[in-house]
Amino acid sequence: MWGGFDPKSAAREAVEAARQAVGDRLESATLYGSAAMGTFHPGRSDLNVAFVFASLEGELLDALRPAHRAWRKRRIVRPLLLTRAILETSRDTFPLEYLLIRSHHENLHGPDPFAAIAVERSALRLQVERTLRTQSLALAWSYLDTAGTPSGARHWAMRAGTAIAASACGLLHLKGGAIPASRADVAAKTAAAFGISEEALLRVLLPPGERPALEATALFGSARDVVHRLLETAERMDGSPERKS
Repeated sequence: MWGGFDPKSAAREAVEAARQAVGDRLESATLYGSAAMGTFHPGRSDLNVAFVFASLEGELLDALRPAHRAWRKRRIVRPLLLTRAILETSRDTFPLEYLLIRSHHENLHGPDPFAAIAVERSALRLQVERTLRTQSLALAWSYLDTAGTPSGARHWAMRAGTAIAASACGLLHLKGGAIPASRADVAAKTAAAFGISEEALLRVLLPPGERPALEATALFGSARDVVHRLLETAERMDGSPERKS
């Protein structure tokens, strides 16, 4: 069904639909995630687009309804809807998300709001630790909830791998490294930086179809161990502000 799907063309069409709906009130649009990193998979990936509007009041949202239908047809299931004020005041709340967008994105319309967005080191370290603690607490029950069938286990592993990869990228940035685009590179750089088994990281971070075939219980064990090691690393990280040269 999605064999001929071109994610970047679809993203541009989605932006044009928004521009047609609200005109100049669409200030910018940014492609991020797998399509921007070159890792988009037609069978399982959604498009990620951040839209910045002049406001997000009811009248504008009503005007966006036709664009929303166009977005869904183009696999933009949960677009990131922002204003400049929201973006500025939420930098200390979502530093990990904004860091990942800043690292790999493509500007589609208007000024690029993510090219130089500041990420506070202390806020990032705290969010990474909180994210990992949430993952540590949720791994067991989410595994029980979804891993009863092969399809459920794959879905659980995909969600867990995405969240763990994001946390690993945050830690790599805190250590002073670049954020890789591919999961395999994330695993290799995380293993080298923090002394975590690259084999265990690959089991957890690689998407279905690329990771070695494992029973769900073995995959859960690897995920649990990786999360605990990353959490130990986050707890040791320096949370002081970044030094300016």
